[in-house]
Amino acid sequence: MISARPRLKSIIIKLAIIIAIIGIIAFVWRYQILQYSAEKLVRKSLPDYITVEKMSFDFRNSRIVFGGMKILNPPNFYEKYLIEIGEVECRYKIKGGNILSGLEIFSPIIRKPVLYIDRLSDGRTNLQEMPSFMQKADQINRAPRKASGGGEAGKGFGKAGAADHGNLAGIVKLPEDFIVKDGKVIFMDGMVRPGPYMITLDGIESNLKLKLDSTYVRAMNIATTGSGFINGHPNQTIKWDTKYDPTTPALTMSNNFTVSGVDILTFLPYYDKYSPFVFGKGYFSGSLIFDFDNGSIGSNDEILLSQMSFSVKKGYENAQFLETTVPDLVKYFTSKSGDIIFDFKIKGPISNPQFYLGPLSKQAVAAMAIDKISQALKEASGNQANPQGAAASGPKSDIDKAAQYIKMFKGLLKENK
Repeated sequence: MISARPRLKSIIIKLAIIIAIIGIIAFVWRYQILQYSAEKLVRKSLPDYITVEKMSFDFRNSRIVFGGMKILNPPNFYEKYLIEIGEVECRYKIKGGNILSGLEIFSPIIRKPVLYIDRLSDGRTNLQEMPSFMQKADQINRAPRKASGGGEAGKGFGKAGAADHGNLAGIVKLPEDFIVKDGKVIFMDGMVRPGPYMITLDGIESNLKLKLDSTYVRAMNIATTGSGFINGHPNQTIKWDTKYDPTTPALTMSNNFTVSGVDILTFLPYYDKYSPFVFGKGYFSGSLIFDFDNGSIGSNDEILLSQMSFSVKKGYENAQFLETTVPDLVKYFTSKSGDIIFDFKIKGPISNPQFYLGPLSKQAVAAMAIDKISQALKEASGNQANPQGAAASGPKSDIDKAAQYIKMFKGLLKENK
């Protein structure tokens, strides 16, 4: 009879070999195992309106790369997605004892993001409707789910149990500061023209500060500084510094824009209805400041129009602006180099804002008023020597004209807005 001891020894040896092989496999594939666990953790934490095509975890350097991230648009808008992001790279650290306890993200860099801003013909925008869309989706995700074996599913991940299913804030701690590289914004506006009308802001390099509430559903504060160019033209640039408080009942926002060499025809659908001119070509530069404080606007703006080619729109040839015709008025706003310089202020409630001339515009109008007063007095003096000419000059006497310009001039001196 063969002894059982060699058999037991053989089994122990084989078992040791199997354990060693499993250990070697686990060591060799340890990062792949962690990759699977981490990816599963993140994907389960994402709400239904966010998808990610691929994830790469570099555990040696505590680095994550997300590729093909997309956020759904609210329904019934022009584009399927609100945001499409080529790649997000960030650093991380583990919140608890293991990866299943959650991650803290920092130093994120967003590469090649595309933001779609849609405005429908009825005035609704996707940005306005996005918060309610997110809240609704979050409520659905938070609803209890029955597991196949009974009881509620989705209370945690594995044994860690540190994070709630569908609760992104419970799993991932997000930073407030982001860097955006080579971004793009596409404005689709169905209110100014059927189609809709599209303007793009390309080549965006920006710093973004985004503070969210504790559930990561509602923005509490947004701020961004950066630069980009219009419709794919690198020589038509815009720089900005914007801060927005979405928690106030009425619009509270500060905007500071510096514009350089932007084609005025890009914005034709927005100004054509109100402009007395038909523009053949032209470019505008300058600074635009729009501050909104709980529904009131304060704006200080200076615009330089260059290489202008325009004509007076039909019906506006003899229209009176500041007691003179449009072509005559333009003369006084035109510099020696041929550029038109115009500055202005806007103040008051958004529902009824008031428009005021800026210092440079006041100087131009004052120069016009002085010329018109001198001309009216000169004509009045000539008409006194020639009574028949005075009778032929019309119902409004030259003295009356001079008085009107003097009154306008006094108004400019008194205005201090």
